Parts: sequence; C-alpha cells; structure tokens
Amino acid sequence: MDLRSAAGFTIIELMIVLSIVAILSALAAPDLALFIKNNRVKGQTFDLLNTIQYARSEAAKRRVRVIMCRSANPTAATPTCSGSDHTWTTGWLVFASGDTNSTYETANDTLLKVGPPAPMGVTVRTNDTCNQNLEYNPDGTTNESGGIARFAICDTRGGAYGRQVEVPPHGRPKLEQGSQSSQVNCWSPA
Repeated sequence: MDLRSAAGFTIIELMIVLSIVAILSALAAPDLALFIKNNRVKGQTFDLLNTIQYARSEAAKRRVRVIMCRSANPTAATPTCSGSDHTWTTGWLVFASGDTNSTYETANDTLLKVGPPAPMGVTVRTNDTCNQNLEYNPDGTTNESGGIARFAICDTRGGAYGRQVEVPPHGRPKLEQGSQSSQVNCWSPA
C-alpha cells in the first residue's frame, strides 16, 4: 500500500496552518479591542439618549415634572439622587415628581426607571446645567436655567472617540459624535 495515497495532513502541514491562524488572530486582536471599546461608548450613549427621551415622553404623558438625576446607588433598595459633581458614570434615576423639590423621595415620587452604572472604562460627565439632574416640564421642555444640558460619554481614548448628548431648552435631545477634527468635550470641571 502506498502511504502517499492515504488521506490526512502531515504534521508539517498542520503546523503551517496553525501558524497562519495564529498570525491572522494576532492581526485581528487590536481591531477586536477597538470594536469592544467603540461598542461600550455607543451602548452607553444610546442608553442615556433613550432614557432622556423616555423622561421627556413620560413628563408629557403623565402631565407632571419628570426628573432624571445622577445616583451613586441606583440599584439599591432605596436609591437616592447623589454622587460626585458632574459625574453620572455610577448611574441615574428617572422619577415622576410628586412635590416641588428635585430629589427622589419614595413617599412622594414615583420611580420610573433606573440607569445602571456605565461599562468599565466609560465615563459620563455633564456640564453645570445638568450637574445634579435634568428636569422635564409637563410640556416636554426642560426646566434648566443654565441653557443647554450636555452629557459627554467618553473612554480613555478621549473626545475624538466620544459622544455627546445635548438637551436644549425645548427638550429634544441631540446626539453629537466625536471625530479627529471635531472632538467631543470630555471635560473635567474643577
């Protein structure tokens, strides 16, 4: 019987194929890491944008003030509006206000939605206008006296890869994507 006619791979052929696979995998790994980072920023951005749109629609539907506030403990049994200045990375609460203040109180307010913490490596920062909360009136406009509320969603790569959600006084949020020529402001207010 001729050994050359037997089907299969030689050990040398198998080693060559495995070497090619290893080289291609090494070339694809940086792209995969970039893909994951981009998706984390996009996912957080769209979660925030959807939550803002939800808060606006609930204000109009319920005919009450709806407030979205930053929270250091959004998944706690009794969450509170809290956290570090200008930082919404730990999460947020959306509630229908049953009183005149802008903090969540279980006795007076109705909790509508909880925003979980941002994925690892992603930060959500705000300007002074929405430092503590974003408040919607029953007509869908914001109750923010400082002008345009801005949320910057960034990672360690900076503003060129970040995104920004702007909420002007009329209440309709707008998305802005960073680029090499027009970077999102991933500011760090003092």
